[in-house]
Amino acid sequence: MKMSQLGNKPISFWKDVSMMRFPQKVVSASVLLSCIVATPAIAVADLSYLQGLLAATPEGGWVQVNANKFSSAWPSQADSVPNSNPAAVVYAWSSFAWDSSRGNLLLFGGGHANYAGNEMYVWQGNDGSWTRGSLPSRMERFGSTSTYFTVDNAAPQSAHTYDNNMYIPVNDMFVTFGGAAYNSGGGFVVKDANGTPVPAGPWMWDPRKADPNKVGGTDGSGYDQSVLGGTMWSNQYGKWVGDLGASYLEGSTAYRKENGKDVIYVVDPGGGGWASLFRYEVADIRASEFGSFEKVAFASNVPSFKGTSTIDTARGLFIRTTSISGSHMGFAVWDLSKSSSANPNGNDVPIFLVNENGTSFLMNGDFGIDYDSDNGKILMWDGRNQGVVWETEAVYDLAGKLVTTWVVKKRPSMTSAQPNGQFRTGVLGKWHFVDELDAFVALDEYNYLTADAGVWLYKPFSDDQLPPSGSVPEPATLALSFAALGMMLLRARSRKGNCPTGQCISPNGARPSKENQ
Repeated sequence: MKMSQLGNKPISFWKDVSMMRFPQKVVSASVLLSCIVATPAIAVADLSYLQGLLAATPEGGWVQVNANKFSSAWPSQADSVPNSNPAAVVYAWSSFAWDSSRGNLLLFGGGHANYAGNEMYVWQGNDGSWTRGSLPSRMERFGSTSTYFTVDNAAPQSAHTYDNNMYIPVNDMFVTFGGAAYNSGGGFVVKDANGTPVPAGPWMWDPRKADPNKVGGTDGSGYDQSVLGGTMWSNQYGKWVGDLGASYLEGSTAYRKENGKDVIYVVDPGGGGWASLFRYEVADIRASEFGSFEKVAFASNVPSFKGTSTIDTARGLFIRTTSISGSHMGFAVWDLSKSSSANPNGNDVPIFLVNENGTSFLMNGDFGIDYDSDNGKILMWDGRNQGVVWETEAVYDLAGKLVTTWVVKKRPSMTSAQPNGQFRTGVLGKWHFVDELDAFVALDEYNYLTADAGVWLYKPFSDDQLPPSGSVPEPATLALSFAALGMMLLRARSRKGNCPTGQCISPNGARPSKENQ
């Protein structure tokens, strides 16, 4: 059914469509008991500080929650990376993970030509304070190349992390797939027995071992060689059955618990923007068990470069942003129920986004997106207009088919206090919905004047808005969009497979510069 047909339906029709959702947050006593038995004892996160601030915040409003400055957690001079600035951990294509077991924000980044430090930063939700989870590792260069290793091979290089940082609660681990690593701009590597670079990662960091005064790797591997190591990191490369994956430059990830297991869906953008979707089922990391890593889908309809992802867990949809010059597509959507390693296929569906007045909503590469499981909606924030947030949701027709035009609602901030935004390289993975708070956690851009990157909470609207009644027109330029897209697809496909990732066309049609990788 076309959107033009849907637009003439009465309100009763939209009510029927709005009911096409799966039950949320309904957990049986037996399932709950099995989770309690299977999960190691971890202290329940103390969220009272954040809940108190949220209680005084109106829906659609923001509240800043960090009690000290990000820079106050930087390593002291003896432990710090020489002639380098940790501010890049925030501003250089970065992301964070939300540790739901402790109520903490975990920040790891830097990388490429921006920052060599691989220390972990921890923002504590119980009192709003920035601290560290580790100290940085000392680096050594591979010959005269741009490749660097950590001196002990026991921790990752710093990296642009895009939307590739995640916390997995069943294992109680932080995981990073990295991206553009220091200083090569390639993926994670370690040195083999001959000192030659070989692929590494994903890397996992153990929050149970966090210590602000220890190096993340082994004893003596920091810039002050008298400092002890915490052996906090573990290299998971090859510790699975199945596909080895590929590059995660400009990649993105999303999490779903399946049959009691941590499952990560991760996008490899691929050559020329033709992405592949992998399913990584994580086994018991501390028991050194092997998981599985399998390709379950690929893009044949919607190319994308730098983007972010989320999973609509009620509908089983993997959603990734796409921003291609000349196209009005906003999302690429894979139905996870139709995506499997036994038959990976190009079932990606292009989603066209329109404003409430029917004009095209143009996606850009700065957006962070996440799924609000309480309201069944996808919220997007790019920081270009400070605290303005955009909201949309999946729509199905009466036959149960996914409609390919979704309406986007603009949500201006209901508070004068709001993040400054204006990100150098995008929000990306610095925007996450926290189920326990019914709110989004956001990390603002680093501000050199204040030496801070503010941590903010956004309280979403709880109203269940029906799609607008009357006509919901398709984008006025949709026909032109398809024509432009066809030309772009032809050009991209002609280059597919004969150029390395990130070296084909970029969203603006030009070859990417070094820091576009």
